[in-house]
Amino acid sequence: MTRLKTLIAYVLSILFILIVWLVLSRLVNAQLILPGPGKVFVAMLQLCQTKKFWISFGYTLLRVFLSFLICVIAGTLLGVLCGLSPFMHHFFEFPLAVIRATPVVAIILIALFWFKSGTVPVFVCVLMTLPIMTTAVANGFYKTDEKLSGMAQTFNFTRRQIFRYIQLPSLVPFFLNGMVSTFGLSWKVIAAGEVLSLPKNGTGTLLQRAQVHLETPSVMAITIILVAVSFIIERLFMLVVKKLLKNQRGSV
Repeated sequence: MTRLKTLIAYVLSILFILIVWLVLSRLVNAQLILPGPGKVFVAMLQLCQTKKFWISFGYTLLRVFLSFLICVIAGTLLGVLCGLSPFMHHFFEFPLAVIRATPVVAIILIALFWFKSGTVPVFVCVLMTLPIMTTAVANGFYKTDEKLSGMAQTFNFTRRQIFRYIQLPSLVPFFLNGMVSTFGLSWKVIAAGEVLSLPKNGTGTLLQRAQVHLETPSVMAITIILVAVSFIIERLFMLVVKKLLKNQRGSV
């Protein structure tokens, strides 16, 4: 019953957005500024029939998963280091804070001097998502149950035993939630990186070219496809994470 209500809420939400979009389009009455849902849907069908779009979308998808994988590995290693060593925590605290505070556009423009256009989105994505993953993993160590830590000292647990039986179970939920947050941000950064770096193949490049040629329906169609695919994959990812968290709680 709860799932049915959730589905109904999603459907009504989409219908509400479409109605508002249609009304605003009629009020503006300028296809260049805000085309109606029908025009965008036709542009979407036309895009999906072209080989160029699917090749570009495939490259974007590849960049998202590649940067996500690199970030998870690097962020986990840094998070473990920061969680186990107060010195490493303070050592990386300032660089990570600088990365968080730096605008994505600035990093993209600087990276254009260093890398090829196809590599820029991946580099920028890893750099911008790294603090999220690192902080999530490190928090798993910081928020370990103090009672369990005290018990481990009472029973003279070794460092390895403390990590295996106390810190690692505490770390897992933070690690999984960090992955979800990282993945959600990866789509946005990759798209922005492609728009500015203009790699040979990428949906961001298609967005930029459509905007230059004043093809507003195509711009909105590509954006909707990116948002829809990102939403679906992220939701599936969240379902897997919830399942894993539920299994972890059940095994405790």
